Amino acid sequence: MENSSPSIGTIMDRIQSFNALTHNIRECFLDMGSFRKDQKIIASTLIDLWSGLYSKENIICMNYLQDLASHNLLKLLPLGKNEYEDGFFNELLVKQDNIFREFAINQCDKESFSILQRKRLNLDIQENKFPNWCLNLKRPVIINASLLSISTDDSFSSVWVEMDCPNVEALVLNLSSSNYALPNFIATMKKLKVVVIINHGLEPTKLTNLSCLSSLPNLRRIRLEKASITLFDIPKLQLNSLEKLSLWLCHVDEVLKELEIDIPETLQSLQEIDIDYCYNLVELPNWISQVVSLRKLSITNCNKLGRLLEAIGKLRNLEMLRLSSCSNLFELPETIGRLSNLWFLDVSGCFQLKKLPLEIGKLQKLRKISMRDCYRCELPDSVNNLENLEVKCDEGTVFLWERFKPKMKNLTITEEETEHNLNLLQLF
Repeated sequence: MENSSPSIGTIMDRIQSFNALTHNIRECFLDMGSFRKDQKIIASTLIDLWSGLYSKENIICMNYLQDLASHNLLKLLPLGKNEYEDGFFNELLVKQDNIFREFAINQCDKESFSILQRKRLNLDIQENKFPNWCLNLKRPVIINASLLSISTDDSFSSVWVEMDCPNVEALVLNLSSSNYALPNFIATMKKLKVVVIINHGLEPTKLTNLSCLSSLPNLRRIRLEKASITLFDIPKLQLNSLEKLSLWLCHVDEVLKELEIDIPETLQSLQEIDIDYCYNLVELPNWISQVVSLRKLSITNCNKLGRLLEAIGKLRNLEMLRLSSCSNLFELPETIGRLSNLWFLDVSGCFQLKKLPLEIGKLQKLRKISMRDCYRCELPDSVNNLENLEVKCDEGTVFLWERFKPKMKNLTITEEETEHNLNLLQLF
């Protein structure tokens, strides 16, 4: 059972802690008022927001979270082994007491007497009823906020009032309805850098009108949580500046046909794709193998994924490939040997994986392999060609590597216990 609300003395102490924060961390604390109360937020959600909004590295944004936690302004709840050095933050939850969320919102409200002039603006729509400040003014309503948060309930019909949002750089949409059409006024957000869409309903919401995101010149990050989308539609949005796409617990409908789009040109800035808990993902769309700018590909907890694309070898700039907890993955393509810049491979929890590909020995930059709970996986003799390799495994897989130790230069084997953490259920 969680602790009760903090005492008055504790609240005052933490408010003093807020006043002592540096400017950057204070801004991040105020941003957290954009999320719904009584919610546990995946750390990656906040990191995506801050990285896109403030142009900071992921690890710096993680440091901001740790600083806020050290001042008792939020709580960090690990789901797994709490490993952040490899840039994976999906196994960490963030919980903020409602009273501090309200404090953050009140601090934002003090910035300007005029609602429309505030730097951060929360728009709460209940039963299709917009607040009066949206209705009593000449249309379109002009919003000057840089961070706009819009919350709607499960009865929202996606009928929007007209708005002009020329200065919005970050958009957070909190929704609960089974169908949700993005508002057309997103197309006016020419400064938009990051979009976070979080569905709080029981089932994935069907997202429509994604075309309003098309051709936004500064859009760097898109994060969708519990949404139903067609991956085929992503390249058609002409997102030339997009750097990261994150999908969490999404239902992905796939149209298996070729795109008549120049993917390397259309997604020329895309460096990272993160797909987590997308339970119906059977295979990746072909267009992903054409994103030659990609540096990180993370497909985790996707239990229906059976294999990777043969064309994955075209991702010549790929540095990190994470496939952890894809329990139905039974093989990796030999074309992985063409990933000449790959330094990190994670197949932990892929207990159906039969073997590592023979061509893995060609990956001269490979420095780290994580393969806990891969006791069925055979290792090819070509791994002898790998140098300065660090392997993380459990008791069931450590013996696979021990026999190679005499022949491999500077092989380090770290044995760790396998964890099966079910704390993700805390989110529901």
